[in-house]
Amino acid sequence: MTDPGLDNLLSELDATRTPAVARFDPGGPFRGRLAFLPSAYNPPTLAHVHLLETALEVDGVEHVAAMLTTRNVAKDVFGASLLDRVAMLLELHGERPELAVLAANAARIIDQASALSAAFSDVGVDAIVGFDTLERLFDPRYYDDMERELAPFFERHRVIAANRGDHRVTEVDAWVRANAGRFAGRILVREIHAYPASLSSTLVRESAAVGLGELPVSFGVRRYIEQHRLYRPPAT
Repeated sequence: MTDPGLDNLLSELDATRTPAVARFDPGGPFRGRLAFLPSAYNPPTLAHVHLLETALEVDGVEHVAAMLTTRNVAKDVFGASLLDRVAMLLELHGERPELAVLAANAARIIDQASALSAAFSDVGVDAIVGFDTLERLFDPRYYDDMERELAPFFERHRVIAANRGDHRVTEVDAWVRANAGRFAGRILVREIHAYPASLSSTLVRESAAVGLGELPVSFGVRRYIEQHRLYRPPAT
């Protein structure tokens, strides 16, 4: 049974008209620099964990947080409810207390970072992205004036970018040099191993739908998926 307080906090976040964030884990205050990984977490996978732990090794980063995006520029909500996703992230936090759990009502990374900076004004903020999200960050469709909107973002924040799927770290690095222009120096490219880089939430959902027990998620997340029968087809 999920905590009704989580549902209330999500509802308050959704009702807020301006970009905002909420924190769900009971961890201590953030200090220094916080790197956040925005994602739908449907569900959280070992790829997410690997990205977060890789970011924790970046110079200056003292805290990392999984940030559930309640609104997304590229997809609608489906699969697990937002409440279930927060609950799964809290299972992950229970296993790895260094991973904080946040949610944001903003779809764009620049708005998420701005909301985080407003909520935690004494903390520096960096964004963690896989290659697909990095491409969206530089997609003009999501801006009125991309160059003008990205300039203050990169002035305040760094982006920690990693290889995902079939894209090797050398490809990510080359893409940054070719496409990021004057912002390239604020993008730190890091490599994650081939196995976690190949994982996706889609793979987990498809495996759970047919009852496969070996899911590329943490023990607590797998237990939650099984207990709540997430991603299973409706019983007939």
